[in-house]
Amino acid sequence: MTSILAEIPTVSETISQQAVFLGISILLGALLFFLYDILRIFRRIVPHGNIWIGVEDFIYWMACTAAVFVMLYQENDGMVRGFAIGGIVLGMAVYYALLSRFVIRINVLVLKTILGFLGKILGFLFRPLWKIWKKVWAFFRKQLKKILRAVKMGLCKL
Repeated sequence: MTSILAEIPTVSETISQQAVFLGISILLGALLFFLYDILRIFRRIVPHGNIWIGVEDFIYWMACTAAVFVMLYQENDGMVRGFAIGGIVLGMAVYYALLSRFVIRINVLVLKTILGFLGKILGFLFRPLWKIWKKVWAFFRKQLKKILRAVKMGLCKL
């Protein structure tokens, strides 16, 4: 009889497991929104069109789906619990309200400054090569025009 009672978890143990599960879901929500902020930072630094934004969003949501599935599978044997989804939404909302603006502003400012500085350094280093490349390209372009003109005249004589 005592072995049966030993196997039944106490109420406080079950509640503490569910509280840990809720905490993990809140952290997962904050992490998912942080990953989306990284995507938003990337979009501000490297602007691109709507098709790529759609592809990026699709990949992001597939990764979110996988992360939520893994969390539910590991922590709750795959059972979807309303408070777990609520915890994810709460984690996203808290992260957005407290940190999102600052994370994006600071990272965009820092990365644009670094990339601008690197651009100036690389521009200074590669400017002589660029001038040479432009002269070589102009020479070959002129030669190709001459060849094209000769081919056109040869075809017209046929």
